[in-house]
Amino acid sequence: MNKIFQDLDIPDRRVMGELNGGHSHVNDDSERLTGSRAAQSSFGGVAVAGTTATQMKVGPLPKLEMDLMTRQELAKLVYRLFLGSNNLRAIAFSGVQAGVGCSWIVARLAQLVAEADAGSVCIVDTDLRDPVLHKYFSVSNGPGLSDALVDTRPIGEFVKHFDGPLHLLTGGSAISKGDPLLSSSTFRLRMDELRASFDFLLFDTPPLGESADALLVGRKTDGLTLIVEANSTNREAALKTVRDAATANVRVLGTVLNKRTFPIPEAIYKRL
Repeated sequence: MNKIFQDLDIPDRRVMGELNGGHSHVNDDSERLTGSRAAQSSFGGVAVAGTTATQMKVGPLPKLEMDLMTRQELAKLVYRLFLGSNNLRAIAFSGVQAGVGCSWIVARLAQLVAEADAGSVCIVDTDLRDPVLHKYFSVSNGPGLSDALVDTRPIGEFVKHFDGPLHLLTGGSAISKGDPLLSSSTFRLRMDELRASFDFLLFDTPPLGESADALLVGRKTDGLTLIVEANSTNREAALKTVRDAATANVRVLGTVLNKRTFPIPEAIYKRL
């Protein structure tokens, strides 16, 4: 893997760089994102453990909006995380704070993984108190993950199926603030079901700076990718999340810098 990712496994190093200065720290310049905002779409479907392709089927998959540069950079990230030699199948994504575009990026990464036709893909919304992925894909929020964590039916009965390899497990019914669903043994069993049912899993988690849920999810995946926002994410806050992840035995794979702006024309920047 790229040296940036190796450095992030050691929290005491200066791995985040000058975040507020707009420098990218995900696999060099290739992971600098333009951070286009907002879009909507839907998912794809195959039979999943204990269910049939017709259950929870919600229709065709509209394309999520991306400008060309964003698509190219996200495609490189997809290759490095999922389709290269790293053999990563389940990855959690979390923003250092709210509003950095984590869900926006996760939704588009899932679409690109599905377009690669390398296997079935499921995107899971684990922000049970403030789920948003269902809005991006224009479907209802329930039933979803929170419902599956208090029910005994197979996980496939809670997954929404669209035409194609992409699937969605929404956040589900609202839960109380102190409900520890993600720390339950049931969540571990549901994770096992998801791994057995899909080739690739992308978990959208709450912001690390606001909840420990991202670490609970990250411990059960192959690693955690941080999303930071140019000119917004505080460097010390980002470093603290890396240290917290290390303390919780969560493997931090790297960071994605979102909403990057170019102080000089991009064409000139690329020649520097």
